[in-house]
Amino acid sequence: MTHLCLSEHVASSNSQRARRYRYAGLFLLSAVASGLVGVNSSTHAALSMANTTTSGASAMSSSWRQPVTEELALPSLQGQGLSFADQYQNKLIGEWSLQNINGRAKMEHDPWVQETVKEMTWRLNAQARQQAPLGVVIIDNRSINAFAAPGGVIGINTGTILAASSMDELASVVAHEVAHISQRHYEHGADERRQALLIQVGGMLAAIAASAVDSGGDAAAAVMMGSQTAALNNNMGFSRSNEREADRLGMQIMNQAGYDPRAMPRFFATMNQQSQLNQIENRFLPSFVRSHPLSNERLSDAQSRAQRYPTLSLAQQQRHQALFDLLYWRTQATGKHVSQTALTAAAKNSVGAKVALMYWYGQQQNFDDAKDIMTQLDTLPNLQRQALEPLLSITHSQVLSEQNKWEQAAEVLERQQRLYPERRDLRLYLAEALTNSNQPTQAQILLKPLTLQQPSDRYAWQSLQLANEKIAKTSPSSQLAGIATINALRYRSHDQLWNGRYDSALTSLTQAKQLTEQLQASSARPLLANITQEIKNVKTAKDFKP
Repeated sequence: MTHLCLSEHVASSNSQRARRYRYAGLFLLSAVASGLVGVNSSTHAALSMANTTTSGASAMSSSWRQPVTEELALPSLQGQGLSFADQYQNKLIGEWSLQNINGRAKMEHDPWVQETVKEMTWRLNAQARQQAPLGVVIIDNRSINAFAAPGGVIGINTGTILAASSMDELASVVAHEVAHISQRHYEHGADERRQALLIQVGGMLAAIAASAVDSGGDAAAAVMMGSQTAALNNNMGFSRSNEREADRLGMQIMNQAGYDPRAMPRFFATMNQQSQLNQIENRFLPSFVRSHPLSNERLSDAQSRAQRYPTLSLAQQQRHQALFDLLYWRTQATGKHVSQTALTAAAKNSVGAKVALMYWYGQQQNFDDAKDIMTQLDTLPNLQRQALEPLLSITHSQVLSEQNKWEQAAEVLERQQRLYPERRDLRLYLAEALTNSNQPTQAQILLKPLTLQQPSDRYAWQSLQLANEKIAKTSPSSQLAGIATINALRYRSHDQLWNGRYDSALTSLTQAKQLTEQLQASSARPLLANITQEIKNVKTAKDFKP
């Protein structure tokens, strides 16, 4: 996994000097990834290798917790030593990182997949950190990788989901990242350690940029391998020590969150086997293996420690596996990583594959076959069918939407949204159905709380833009239509901001301001105040230099 675990805590007596090191890595990341600076001696090894190589190339119980001997002491949840200023600065860095990641990588945007991974990540993070994750991102790339960025941005590749065989194995990857963040590795090291981190961090966004044009991951692997090799070779002992600590703490986090710690060494073994096959075939290793050396000693230690934890109950194992079955095949289908033939074959033995095949048929306009699958699933015993919700209803609504049966789709989703009012994915799907069934005002009511809870939620901003464009087209009042057009531009600017497109965001806000100045004074005054502040926010983000 790639680590952007820059300092989350800086001692006040040395804060100025520490901040220079803390932000230097991200400046190098930005400069290298965008080509704004040349390569110096510190980055030559990583970047020269990259240049030469790339050219050729739902609910789980959290109450089940049992103590285990020799557990590591978790960091305090009473502020973790961060001053308000440090927390605010970390937030700015995290926002900057998230904007750049969104702007450089192809993302998995499916709301149900996002909700499932986010719920797991938040559950794990809550065991070790007081601060909630700033963002959870899923990069649509087949390579196995995960990363953590300053301020609490946590991400994984879809390849990590597809390489795992259980929800617990996937959780082990995220728990390992949370452990690195909670222990603030790389923070209290010598200058050469920080220099190594500069190299490693500098390669992260460059690898993401490479992955955008190379879904197989080889170009990204070349960039990442160069940066990680240069960094880790400088201080391999430090890295191995941190990895063992992250393994141990990660297992503890998993246990407290209700996951099986035994899944961690199992997934290690799977990746180790894959790395050996890749070496034989002269292919690149998984990013996790390159940045987390999987020695026999480390594997043995992880296996031994995992055995000290109690096993999950049969009911827990079944719930985890049922959810992973849905997640695995939904990711395959939405990312178009699987063929219809493979889905059809898998659907004979997997309910998750059957639901994914229903989605696939809907996307292919094969509505009769999609209806047949829905009929089959409706005959399942009540408890089995309920275990498929809300994904089954979401998939059903998407098949209806493809037939422009938006009102029926909204009815299906409303039933689930009443049961799970807190779920982001249901709000997003339902808002789309409401907007397309000429109920955009109701869609706005669902969407606005999402942007307040998560200002970086691009999907919600895009949906708000579409809802206001619909209001502008259908409103009988020219004044209301004008305000809706202005708001659509404002919401578009938020999406552009979180995509790192600062100039485009400023253009949208400038257009919104010009239209607002044409309104009556009573309507224009509050809108102008909002737009002025939004312009200021975008300029601040554009000028931010970590």
